[in-house]
Amino acid sequence: MISELEISVPFKFMFSRFLFLALVITFAVAPLNASARTMRDIPGVSLAGLRTYMPQEAYDRLITAPIKAWIVIRGQIIGTKISGARVVHSEGNHVYDKVCLRMAGEMQVYTDVTASRLAPAVVVNVFIFQLPNGNEDALGYAQDESLGASNFIYSRSLIMRTIGVAKQKQPSVAKPKK
Repeated sequence: MISELEISVPFKFMFSRFLFLALVITFAVAPLNASARTMRDIPGVSLAGLRTYMPQEAYDRLITAPIKAWIVIRGQIIGTKISGARVVHSEGNHVYDKVCLRMAGEMQVYTDVTASRLAPAVVVNVFIFQLPNGNEDALGYAQDESLGASNFIYSRSLIMRTIGVAKQKQPSVAKPKK
């Protein structure tokens, strides 16, 4: 006769092996199911304003595209240009900061604030996208920072650049002739 102790020990051993195997499979498959971060996943980014400037199909593809880096620039609007621009949030080890500041400086921003002596504040969101061919594209837009206007994106402030940082080669040092 088989005692109850002899039956329960192998069953407990099998259960612990099954549990271990289930945990290993769960942790091995988890990175495969993880998706890349998109514009939709970043808190505080106004997507409602982008919808008005883009066709629906382009908008849907843009907000679901994986983002490599996100840079936030703040400044003031003087005339139609952004002045005093400074990086307040940077990802990607600050590699893209100078390019993003240049993009912000090239934007033409039109505002309706004329009664104030203070320059209106502006936030420029710049998103870096990795393209399948190895290049990187940067999309930036200027957003009103005043209270109640967070969904307002300034007209003509959308700017896009191909950066190409990923394909840059280190400069070769010329050897002197003897």
